[in-house]
Amino acid sequence: MGVYTYEKEVTTSIPPAKFFKAFILDANQLYPKIIPSQVEVQVLEGDGGPGTVKKIIFGHGSHVKYMKHRIETVDEESLTYKYSVIEGEPLSEFIDEITRELTLTATAEGGSVLKSSSRYHTKGDYQINEEKVKTGEEKGLALLKAAENYLLAHPQEYN
Repeated sequence: MGVYTYEKEVTTSIPPAKFFKAFILDANQLYPKIIPSQVEVQVLEGDGGPGTVKKIIFGHGSHVKYMKHRIETVDEESLTYKYSVIEGEPLSEFIDEITRELTLTATAEGGSVLKSSSRYHTKGDYQINEEKVKTGEEKGLALLKAAENYLLAHPQEYN
């Protein structure tokens, strides 16, 4: 088994606590607002804390139809969120598990830096296609930018 790690930092003008609340804690309500024809989030079990299982269903045109996440960590104090992809198209005969950790920190200008670390656990000696991973990760980060745009357009929410 091998592990391939993909890390990315993205800056947003939204303060970290507000962005964490909207993008992480209220994702079930926010995602359908920002991309209504593309995303549906269902909580299958749990209360939003560790152990919660969510099913994310993607709309037409997405290369991924759905995936299930299991929340591992939600730390509102350190603004850290970690989950594992436990089912869906991102997993395959070659990829056993994907874990993602997101951490928000403040910028001097009052915005946030989102640090994203994804670990792809492969089966056997399978070698990850780095370009394919990068493309998939970039599509996921587009959701972050859509959330930022929504929050900028609706400043009264998530105060």
